[in-house]
Amino acid sequence: MPKKHPRANHILKHLSDYDKDLFLGELICAIDQSQQNGNFDAINLCIEEWEDTAELLSIPDLKDRVWAHFNELKKAGVIN
Repeated sequence: MPKKHPRANHILKHLSDYDKDLFLGELICAIDQSQQNGNFDAINLCIEEWEDTAELLSIPDLKDRVWAHFNELKKAGVIN
């Protein structure tokens, strides 16, 4: 039976199919870089960054609230 990896499961749970493809592509590049460098730094960095992204995406309605605030600022002329 495959071993579960909580960090990877948490990341993948909150990503769209498109973002999953991006994550896995970046992870493959990080694995290659880590192999060349002889350490796991690139892999750890990739996972940490995607964990942050997944954490933000797990917040209910965050995207809608951010866009609503953006549109308010735009109407007020604060941003173009």
